[in-house]
Amino acid sequence: MSPRPRRFSPLALAVTVALGLTPALALGPTPAQAAPVTAPASPSTPAAPAQRDPLPTPAVEAPTPDVLDVDIDATGLDEQAQQRTQTPFGTAPTVGEDAALGRQVASYDGTGATRYDFADGFEKTAKALTLECTVRFDDGLSDGGDESRGNFCGAKEGGGYSLTVYGSTLKMMVNVDGKYYGAGVPIEQGVWYHATGVWDGKSVSLYLDGTKVAETPTTGSAISAPPKTAAHQFFLGADTNGSGNPQFHGTVSLAGAGIYSRALSGEEITARYASTFAGRTEDQASFTLTSPAPGSRLTAPTTLEGTHEHEKLLARPLAYTLDGEPVSLGDEVGPGLAAGEHTLAWTGLDQFGEDVSGQETFTSTSIPTAGGVEQSSGRGSAQLTARATSPTGEDLRTTFLAGEISSATGTRQGVIEAADVAEDGSVAGDVTLQDAKRTGEKLAPGDGKDLDSPVTAKVPALRTEIPFTEAGQQVAWSGQVDPARSVSLLLLNPETGRYEVTDTARGSSEGDTELLASATAAQGAGGTLRALVIGTDPFADDLDEPVKDGFEDPDDYDFSLMHITDTQYLSQGATQKATAAEREEWASAYEDSYRWVAEHGEEHKLAYVAHTGDIIEDWNTGATDRGKAEEEMQFASETQKILEDTGVPHSVLPGNHDNLGGGDTGTDSLYNQYFGAERYEALAQQDSWKEAGAEYHPWKEGDNDNSYTLFSAGGQDFIALSLGYIVTDEEAAWASDVLDQYAGRDAVLLTHAYNKPSSEPDGRGGTFSQDGQIIREQILEKHPNVALVLSGHEHGVSIGVRTDVGEAGNDVVELLADYQFYEVGSDQLGLTEEGGYGKDTGLRFGAAFFRLLQFDLDRGEVSVDTYSPYMDEFGATEYDTKDRYDGREDDFRLPVQFQGRTTAFTTDALVGITPTDEVIGEVNHASGEDASVTWKGLKNKKVYGWIAVSRDAAEVSGDEEAVSEEARSLALDPTKDGGIVQVSAFTAFKKPLKDKAPGVTSSTDGSTAAE
Repeated sequence: MSPRPRRFSPLALAVTVALGLTPALALGPTPAQAAPVTAPASPSTPAAPAQRDPLPTPAVEAPTPDVLDVDIDATGLDEQAQQRTQTPFGTAPTVGEDAALGRQVASYDGTGATRYDFADGFEKTAKALTLECTVRFDDGLSDGGDESRGNFCGAKEGGGYSLTVYGSTLKMMVNVDGKYYGAGVPIEQGVWYHATGVWDGKSVSLYLDGTKVAETPTTGSAISAPPKTAAHQFFLGADTNGSGNPQFHGTVSLAGAGIYSRALSGEEITARYASTFAGRTEDQASFTLTSPAPGSRLTAPTTLEGTHEHEKLLARPLAYTLDGEPVSLGDEVGPGLAAGEHTLAWTGLDQFGEDVSGQETFTSTSIPTAGGVEQSSGRGSAQLTARATSPTGEDLRTTFLAGEISSATGTRQGVIEAADVAEDGSVAGDVTLQDAKRTGEKLAPGDGKDLDSPVTAKVPALRTEIPFTEAGQQVAWSGQVDPARSVSLLLLNPETGRYEVTDTARGSSEGDTELLASATAAQGAGGTLRALVIGTDPFADDLDEPVKDGFEDPDDYDFSLMHITDTQYLSQGATQKATAAEREEWASAYEDSYRWVAEHGEEHKLAYVAHTGDIIEDWNTGATDRGKAEEEMQFASETQKILEDTGVPHSVLPGNHDNLGGGDTGTDSLYNQYFGAERYEALAQQDSWKEAGAEYHPWKEGDNDNSYTLFSAGGQDFIALSLGYIVTDEEAAWASDVLDQYAGRDAVLLTHAYNKPSSEPDGRGGTFSQDGQIIREQILEKHPNVALVLSGHEHGVSIGVRTDVGEAGNDVVELLADYQFYEVGSDQLGLTEEGGYGKDTGLRFGAAFFRLLQFDLDRGEVSVDTYSPYMDEFGATEYDTKDRYDGREDDFRLPVQFQGRTTAFTTDALVGITPTDEVIGEVNHASGEDASVTWKGLKNKKVYGWIAVSRDAAEVSGDEEAVSEEARSLALDPTKDGGIVQVSAFTAFKKPLKDKAPGVTSSTDGSTAAE
């Protein structure tokens, strides 16, 4: 069998594992201990970092802002120049002293913002302007030119000005006589910048840390204010929208902001920079390599380790390379290294943009790489095979040693709570094993007797004891685990009183999973090793799902759910476009999604349809044309009738464009006039709803702003909980009560504004949108039956897989899918001439795409496909005008924590193996070639263990007894000398030998033969 994939755990090196040709337990290199080195025994001390460059000495006095002056201190973010009214939005920023700047800063998490009344601000700055803000981007910088996560200081909405990051380029933006001009340069995430933008009537300039870095000429005589008076607001942590509310939040820390009614000189800007940074720390971040120790000689695998000085001052974690190849702290180093000198280098920046880099060298012997082991037995003998590769290509010498077997006793199986497993994977030594059952199985490798753990939504566990022999004794487990689950081997540490993780691995679909631990004297105190094997659900977003055109095979899932959202532009186009022919196309783009339900819903096992708001466009904050909004509502209502006629249970909820941004709510709202509670109460009386076990309940009589629907699918009961825009404390409390009432049902939470879009190519990640924080804190963290959150509002895609939300084992999938800003060319749509557009003008038909979520309840997984019936296309990636994604955001598979998701494992073997001084045989062989020996005199059905020690042939010398002693010493402690140790165990049987593997073999009498 092939070697076990490389994994990194507290005690693991490059443990490779293989199963033999006969039922067996075959494990690879033994776990690592401290690295063996020669002098110097301790790490060298690198030279002290160079002293920081001094701040500039100001030539003039630092001016004071006259239009707006926010100097953050412990009391908050009060404005001092004009005593402007301050209004907080969303999550309040965290205010505290910053270790780098040495002053108070306000940190925004990407959901909150602070607004200052700026009614007179644009008049004061119409002819000249300086905008100053000290900022550090803590998250959100990306490739491209997206500004949705880049706003932090300004007032820019069809006019005005701001300091804004587009992708990773910081720009000073100013609107002069109706046209935007910008000057900017790329910046680094995690670095503090004193950013100052200046418009002097002739050009716009950007200064960073007192130095002009960009300048763009402008044409015009005055700064244009935003056209809507409501937007005359200045924001920290975001930008203004047309209604004067925040949008495009940034995840940033700010140390202050100022606006001047004139263009500051370069000297004045330098003075402001020096004043702002005057309290910065003189401490500097550095790194010291400890393993391998600089200047040492490495003779066996070790773990890459080091210490940081003032690590909190780094802009981001350091990047490391070994001989030019990327590595990480905690990685194993050694196997595959050729003899000679090696260089470990690190690079990074501190929070002032200064270089933090260095390198150290060490030497090594030639350390082989393990290639796996296998065996076959029969007629009283066994053929043992080991593989190893020398980094130099030189010959290797492999010594095969017999191992003493220690069998497990007193084995019990049961379950423990997810909360019993600490963050580091350890478990209390006195943990209660629930539903514990004793087993008499010996857990011998390959004896044909497997032991199945309980199948549980908790944590299955096996607890046993193994007689301890000596330090270096190997404890080996082998069994079967689902590839989407993990299994860990823990040994009790009597000193801490906890079972501690010694090895862990994901399951495999291709064979057994193997775990290996090297026991210490402390673990074996009292003569007994106490072992615990647990199966866990990593709930990991790493399931294989190739991007393809097509839905899943209905035979592979239990039911599906359609998610459609933000159809506002389709409703607007269907009612507001100039010609009937064009209106028909916009209407069809919406209607075709529901026609698809009628034609194909049954074959795709469609059980529910969820619309998460912004049904129409023209009833947002500040809207006054009710007639236009009613036209759109009437069209959307008629379109909804297509879905209603299918009989599929469904729900809608109001978005900000349906309820005046949260200002038009209750039974008399426009939304409730068309999509009121009575409509859905009537639908719930249909036979199709009753057959699906569907019930509809509004949150208040006659008010469908919030609601819940009960339904059944795939043999399980569900609740779909709908929360409209904006979610209040009262509504969150109602939702919490409902979820308490139906705690036994899996819940899908539907809302409008939960997450912001990701900027990652695969769509992963995304910070909170308007209602994300309150829903997470007041609902998700308190109700583990909520498994899935679906939302829209923000333009793009976000895929979030959250583990341990509120409590251990509470895992939630969060999906944003809003395609409304995606543009399809007018040529493709056949509307260029009909609509009077320019050649292939982009039109916002993106909401013609919906998502189909296909649930496999037995596996606890959901497969998601994105499709437009109107265009008959899978995947909307190509229509994203910001070119953010690569296709994986629209076609993926995720875990989902419905009740059917369980964990289990099967144990084949759990034994202790201690190397003896009995040499089964030795082989000199070429690098990468099999080394094989025959072990004779074996008894039927007896368990045998063996160890293969591979070293450079040129390094092995001395008589047979000395070679044996060295091999056993290395097997017990692989850090003592160069080489690689692999371990295996098997049960001997009376059956014919398999064909011998190719390579060089050696019998126990030492004779060799080349095959």
